[in-house]
Amino acid sequence: MKTAPRFHLYVLDGGRIAGLEGAGLEPEMLGDPSKVQQPALVVLGPGQKAPEQLAEIAIEVPPDAPPSAVRELVRVGMENIALKRQVTQFEDEAHRRHRQFRELNRIGIALSAEKDIDRLQSFILTTMRQLTNADGASLWLKMEEEGTPKLFLASSQNDSIDKDTYSAFTVPVDERSVVGYTVSTGKSQIYEDAYKPPPGKPVGGKSFDAQFGYRTKSMLTVPMRDYNNDVVGAVQLINAKRQFETRLTLDNVDAEVASFQPDDVEMIESIASQAAVAIDNKSLLDSIQTLFDGFVQASVTAIEQRDPTTAGHSGRVEGLTARLAHAVTEIDTGKYREVRLTEDQFKELRYACLLHDFGKVGVREHILIKAKKLVPGQLEVIQARFEFIERSVQVKYASEKLEALRAGRNGSALDQIDERLQEELVQLRKWVQSVVAANEPTVMPEDKASMIEFLAQQTYYDISGNPHPMLEPQEFRFLSIRKGTLDPQERLEMEAHVTHSFHFLTKIPWTPVMKGIPEIAYGHHEKLDGSGYPRGLTGEQIPLQARMMTIADIFDALTAQDRPYKRAVPATTALDILHDEARQGKLDRDLLDVFVTQKIYVPAR
Repeated sequence: MKTAPRFHLYVLDGGRIAGLEGAGLEPEMLGDPSKVQQPALVVLGPGQKAPEQLAEIAIEVPPDAPPSAVRELVRVGMENIALKRQVTQFEDEAHRRHRQFRELNRIGIALSAEKDIDRLQSFILTTMRQLTNADGASLWLKMEEEGTPKLFLASSQNDSIDKDTYSAFTVPVDERSVVGYTVSTGKSQIYEDAYKPPPGKPVGGKSFDAQFGYRTKSMLTVPMRDYNNDVVGAVQLINAKRQFETRLTLDNVDAEVASFQPDDVEMIESIASQAAVAIDNKSLLDSIQTLFDGFVQASVTAIEQRDPTTAGHSGRVEGLTARLAHAVTEIDTGKYREVRLTEDQFKELRYACLLHDFGKVGVREHILIKAKKLVPGQLEVIQARFEFIERSVQVKYASEKLEALRAGRNGSALDQIDERLQEELVQLRKWVQSVVAANEPTVMPEDKASMIEFLAQQTYYDISGNPHPMLEPQEFRFLSIRKGTLDPQERLEMEAHVTHSFHFLTKIPWTPVMKGIPEIAYGHHEKLDGSGYPRGLTGEQIPLQARMMTIADIFDALTAQDRPYKRAVPATTALDILHDEARQGKLDRDLLDVFVTQKIYVPAR
């Protein structure tokens, strides 16, 4: 019987069964049930009962069965057992495939979720080693170097070497190295022994082993393919261990290292391709991030070139706001103890800060850079006007002196005329000085304000004798500004930069995690009591990040050394002003307390 040699035929002790010998079958005596060699069939006589653990492989032979019937019973029994074993193997394979599918799905999700390139590469290698019991692994990425394709060692791991084996270097994409050969051919390579490769294939591991006192034996190298099925790198696994926890030494390599299984190749290739796509996606995202950062910096540069006096303001506000946000996230007391901003939210806040003043590109330049109350050129016009008035006065008194001489008056009469001339000239010069002083962006004293109003009501006469005001209506309007350099109409135009910023930022197709940027930038001039602009929001209507930026923006504006229209104030004075606004309910007192107690305002070193 052809199937007999593949089966062990057992009978129970004392169980001589008629028909077995006649059928030409030689059974073994069943001893310890745990030592039964599979595949096996236990033949029972009348009234016998097989041990419980062997019940599924036992058959009972009728006492009067002829040899031919016994042979048939044994054959059918063996076939049934063989079928059961095959079914079990299929079920085991199905379970293994199912577990493998779940693991691949889990790995795919994890690869898609990981954003840090170093952690991503480490995860890829660790996962592959765990699935194959590999002692070491390395990840190689294809790159161009001076027009020649090479493989760059991006990451490596080894459980049995205490030293850091990672060293960024490159190897050619050719047949001299195993990874180069794998990438060149685009086919996975399995080595039983890296020192004894299949014919025509390169030896692997010797230079590495010589450097680290290691022994590379079994090896699996698979290509990494991207979306287009192009080979973009390779993953190499070395020394599949019988137990994953084992540390290999030169003495135990032969005993503890097994071969990589052909069945694992498909799975590792799948993971390698997922890894290639994940790395490609991460590289693409990094490129997009770099591109967007460049766009943001270019936008900030554009703002600062239009208004050089505020150069660096956006960057300083971003630094102050970021430090305040980190401090708020770290505190465990107070109103904001439960606030925990994510890395994405910090990035969102960073961009909002850098771009918060971009709308200034929509403000007319003479308003944007207006350093004095009068627009450029107006003060010179007024000064030239008063020089004309001075010459007119001199001409007037010269004519008066001529008339006095003609009338025979001289001496004291002429002296009186000169005195009145000097008095009037001194008065004109005082008026000019008042105009120059009023043009400065400081809070105008009451006496200077009265003087400007008086001059606006005075007239002088041109050469034709036509009367004109000493100050034109627009000049008077500008010089009457009590604080700063902008009149109400100009201030509204300047304040509109916030709305311009919002409209500009809403045109950018932000990702879901960045969608709050326009609203944060829109609220950086709002005040809690509704006195801010442009919408007059109150309280919780203002995003928390915008409230943080408001404090940073005001502090930097007060302490900046580069504003021609105002003097910088010391940090202590700026903090006093911020505290005063907080007491008035304009600024968030709790955020300001963090700003002060954590010394956010102190320049970072």
